[in-house]
Amino acid sequence: MIIKHLSLTNFRNYGRLDIDFGPSVNIIYGDNAQGKTNIIEAISVASCLSSHRTVKDKEMVAFGSSGYEISMQCENEYDNSFADFYVGYFVPEGNESSSNHAKRVLKQDGFIIPKLSEYVGVCNTVIFAPEDLNLVKGAPAVRRRYLNLLISKVSPSYINLLNQCRRLIDQKNLCLKSSDAASGQPDALDFWDYPLSQVSAEIVIKRYLFTCMLSKKARDSHLSISQGLEELSVRYTTISGCIDLIEDFLEERDMFDVFIARELSVALYAELRGILGNYIYSKLVSSRRYDLERGSSTSGVQKDDLEILLNGLPMKQYSSQGQQRSAALSLKLSELQIVRDCVASYPILLLDDVFSELDVNRRVSLISGMVDAQIFITCTDRSYIEKELDALLSSTVKSNFYHVKDGNVEVS
Repeated sequence: MIIKHLSLTNFRNYGRLDIDFGPSVNIIYGDNAQGKTNIIEAISVASCLSSHRTVKDKEMVAFGSSGYEISMQCENEYDNSFADFYVGYFVPEGNESSSNHAKRVLKQDGFIIPKLSEYVGVCNTVIFAPEDLNLVKGAPAVRRRYLNLLISKVSPSYINLLNQCRRLIDQKNLCLKSSDAASGQPDALDFWDYPLSQVSAEIVIKRYLFTCMLSKKARDSHLSISQGLEELSVRYTTISGCIDLIEDFLEERDMFDVFIARELSVALYAELRGILGNYIYSKLVSSRRYDLERGSSTSGVQKDDLEILLNGLPMKQYSSQGQQRSAALSLKLSELQIVRDCVASYPILLLDDVFSELDVNRRVSLISGMVDAQIFITCTDRSYIEKELDALLSSTVKSNFYHVKDGNVEVS
């Protein structure tokens, strides 16, 4: 997909914006706090329903407004067909201070899309921003969100699993606070624990699969970036015993490579899911006493994390900021490759105020694999970026420049 046109209404500092983009490199430049990042954010929201700056829609609404609208027209570069994407977020009048009554509307080609899983994955973007340092040093929730977004781009039905799991955990937590659970009636918790274990099993399998893919590609990317001096790996941590169970199951059947290639048979996948689901159920049952004491679920996939290792050591404790930036870049390069390989088309690359911070090797690593993709870059210095891109791109690649000042955008 290539973004041809973007329209914003009451989004961040834009009351109204209409802008056309080129098919190759689009450079959005201007002083700080003028609205450059807001354009990148709007593209990310319109494509993947995700902002790299906030998880709250109301924070993206222009001051004094009751909602925002994003419209984006894209072209499929393979058959030249067009697709229109629309995201609207509205808060009823009188409820501006609360998001409880807010409504989000999704449309594709003018038709309302009722499910997130039917919207995500059609137009994929990958964003690299300063906030990505949190992938290494941030809380587990940051890495879970990153992994969830990656899987959703390739397998949109995964969103349904996450929603089911979230609802079941919420209901279980209510049950843990109820008199039935407190009085020791196991049926009250069984009603939630069994379906939760089955959904959790599928989430664990998908997270393990994509972590394996991510780790392999991140290792290769990082060896190139570090000129062979550093080895990066990613390890998935979840309910104790689950990873051993999956690996034993696959190794006993000599199916690990088939699994990583996403070619495991339906029958074997169902068998693995059933065995893992029963195991997770036993772990949920064994944690009930502690759950009751806490009044909430203490074990489950909601506690999952990714451990990022450099030369075998956890980067959260043993890495410099430069190493963290390189690791974040390697993860993003891996994300690009996974989406491209699984979807068979290039995702759109969004670089928000990071290009100038990368050294020559990192810039080459980032751009060299994306010469056929559409790229958006925000920066403050046009001449610097123009000079750097001239050295990285062929003379046939045309760059488009957009100057942003006080929420106004001019093609330059």
